[in-house]
Amino acid sequence: MNIGILTSGGDAPGMNAFISKFVCLNNKDKIIAFKFGYQGLVDNNTIKLDKTFVSNSSHLGGSVIKSSRCSEFMTKKGLEKALNNIKVNKISILIILGGEGTLKGAKELSKNGVNVIFVPSTIDNDLSCTQRTLGFDSAVNAAVDAVEKIKQTMLSLNRIFICEVMGRHCSDIATDTFFATDSTCLITEKSNYNFKNLISNLKEAIEKGEESPSIIIRENILDIFKLAKEIQNELDIETRACRIGYVQRGCQPSVIDRILARKFAIFATDLIVQKQFNKALCYTNGIVEAKNILEV
Repeated sequence: MNIGILTSGGDAPGMNAFISKFVCLNNKDKIIAFKFGYQGLVDNNTIKLDKTFVSNSSHLGGSVIKSSRCSEFMTKKGLEKALNNIKVNKISILIILGGEGTLKGAKELSKNGVNVIFVPSTIDNDLSCTQRTLGFDSAVNAAVDAVEKIKQTMLSLNRIFICEVMGRHCSDIATDTFFATDSTCLITEKSNYNFKNLISNLKEAIEKGEESPSIIIRENILDIFKLAKEIQNELDIETRACRIGYVQRGCQPSVIDRILARKFAIFATDLIVQKQFNKALCYTNGIVEAKNILEV
């Protein structure tokens, strides 16, 4: 049996841990990776995976089979190319790792007769079908580590600092980082942001003895460097801004994500044995389950 696998969209810590475990569990089958996600499916850019290829990769961030975003796949012509390449490679099942946009692509393939298993893998944690996505815990740990390191130098100078974290349009990384670091202020939505209230909260924190107030903000809301200048002008306190960016995505997977990747790989393998396809894996209250991919 030929099993296809691809990672699409933004990479997420834990993708390699899943791939490594899945390949080892299914080593009797021919496993074909489509490099660079849906783009590889359109271009028929393939590589055979075996134990040697994935050895010593489960602890690495990123994706050993590469990932990308592919607008061509979402066109009729691109989809037709992808479907044809699935036939050419005699793919019986296609394992797809990614986030929200990747899930849309997986649904299209499922509608066109491809046996699909979707694995939620995105640091954003923005898929409603699962409480936790692969990579989220790692991204939060990386963000917390960065904030705590920045805080040490800010404390040495009694500066206010702003730290922008990833999350696209979901605030889970920002919220968890805020609570884990005991930061001063949290900005998660532009509609709820008020500069006067922010200044008031910072003043109150300083009056209570906080020497270096910190602000955690989700990306895609404000220009943090402009905000830093505005705060500095208002309070006459040096203020710095930092966008930690890809540090969160490219980090090593956390213990929690490595275990979750293993659970997902085992569950995906069980679904193949049971011939249950067109499923999205979900993690709810500590349990991995499968839901109809067209319904999630």
